Amino acid sequence: MMKEKPARKRARRTDWSFSPETLRMREVEKVIRARHHGPIPDPEDTDDRGTCIAYIRAAAMSLSGQDMNAWASIWAPWAGAEIVHPIIAETSSRRLMMRADGVAGLLGVTMAERTSLNLKTIGACDVSKAERMKIAKERKRERDRSRMADTRKSQGRKDRDTYEAESLSTLKPWEVGGVCRRTWERRRNSTSPVASPSRVESSSERRHTCDTETIFPEKGLSTDVKKQALQSTVGEAGRGRVRGIIPRRGYQGAEPHGSGDTPEAAA
Repeated sequence: MMKEKPARKRARRTDWSFSPETLRMREVEKVIRARHHGPIPDPEDTDDRGTCIAYIRAAAMSLSGQDMNAWASIWAPWAGAEIVHPIIAETSSRRLMMRADGVAGLLGVTMAERTSLNLKTIGACDVSKAERMKIAKERKRERDRSRMADTRKSQGRKDRDTYEAESLSTLKPWEVGGVCRRTWERRRNSTSPVASPSRVESSSERRHTCDTETIFPEKGLSTDVKKQALQSTVGEAGRGRVRGIIPRRGYQGAEPHGSGDTPEAAA
C-alpha cells in the first residue's frame, strides 16, 4: 500500500523579504559564473589558488546564513575541509558582512565588470565610492533628460534645438532692414492692431447715462447738462439725509412702531 506523500508548502512570494546578505551571495556567484562559466576551477598546479580561495572567503563573509560546506561542494568541489573550515571559523565572529569596496578588492572587480554584471552590493577596485556616486548621478540625469525629451515629442512640442533655430535671436530679422532690434520691435508693435481705450465705455459711464435718461426724459438736453443736474440732485439728497429731512434708505414709508409713534400717544 502506497503512502501518501506529505504536501510541500511553498513560501508565497509576499512572504519573502529582501536581504542584502543573500543578494551579496548571489552576486558572488554571478561573478564566478561570468568569469569561469561554471564552478570555480581547481587551482592545483596553477598560480590562481589565492584568487580561487578568495571566492570562498567572499561568499562566507556575506553572512547570508547559507551552509558554506554545502555551498563549497557545489561551487568549489575541490576545496576540502582543510580549506573551508578555517574560513568558516574566521567569519563566525563577524557581525556585519564585508564592505562593497572590500569585496571588490578581494575579487578584483573593476568598474566595467561591475556595470556589465549590474552589481549592487559589490563595489569597484579601480573607482572610489564618491566617483561611482557622481557617475550614477550623471547617468540618472541623462536618463531623465531623454525621458522628458520623449514626453515633449509625444505631446507635439518643439525640442530645444528646433526652438532655438526658429527664435528671433537666431533669425535676426532686423538685420535685413538695417536697424537695431529695439527699432524693429517698435515698428512691429506699431503696426499691430490695438483697441483704442477711448472707444471703451466704462460701467460707471453706462450707469450715469441710464440714470440721466430715466430722471430727465426731456428731449433736447445734452448729456453733460443731464449729468450736472443729476449730481446736484444727488448732492441735495445727501445733505438732506445729514440734516434728517430725508429718511435713510430702508426707512422711507415705514409704519409707526413703538409706544411713542401710535396716534393715541400723539393725542
